[in-house]
Amino acid sequence: MYRMISYNLHSGVGRDSVQDYARIGRMLATKHADFVLLQEMDTRSATRNTAADINALCEPGGYTFVPAATQIRPHGWFGNAILTRHPVIKQNVIPLNVVHREPRNVQKVWVQTPEHTLLLHNTHLGLSRTERRKQISRIGNELEIEAVNADVPALLAGDLNEWWYFSSLFRPLKRYLKSVKTGLSFPSQLPVFRLDRVWLSEHCKVVKSGVINERQTRHYSDHLPLFADFEITTEV
Repeated sequence: MYRMISYNLHSGVGRDSVQDYARIGRMLATKHADFVLLQEMDTRSATRNTAADINALCEPGGYTFVPAATQIRPHGWFGNAILTRHPVIKQNVIPLNVVHREPRNVQKVWVQTPEHTLLLHNTHLGLSRTERRKQISRIGNELEIEAVNADVPALLAGDLNEWWYFSSLFRPLKRYLKSVKTGLSFPSQLPVFRLDRVWLSEHCKVVKSGVINERQTRHYSDHLPLFADFEITTEV
């Protein structure tokens, strides 16, 4: 069985306005995830050491760090990242940029588990609903291309920024992935919106899933992390 966590870090800044990747790294290590999909990873502060912050996230849990920047500045970058305990085979970043909107992407990382190759998709969609529709359409096109190799188990997770409870936004994904029940994730202190979501391919069987709603997670970011425990099967 494998555990995936998806977490919008809010630039590592907690509700106490302190940017502290070390406490997030220690918390993640206690959750024993195989993969952690991060959004709003932020190393742009000139007063901090980027390598030290990344090590603080990864070292407690024994993770390899795979970045996917959406913005690059003189000191550092902002965007998505994946932590993995399994070897990385290859990686790719697909731009989801919309004119006059903040840059976005979907991060793709293929990892080698003991059972099978697994394809991870990590993303953070835009704030405008029109923008999100265009971005989901591009992700759907990417999934259609991947369908040629449909024997590769896959998952998609991240902060999708969709506030609507009965949304048709994700219809392009349903041909290729199934939605996983998690829960309300935003704002962390009193969640009322399901902004963060998870989808799995038919090769992945969900064992348990939900939101990690604890004292620490309510404090460390404005989003709560999601988790999904799943098994990989080659029979569908």
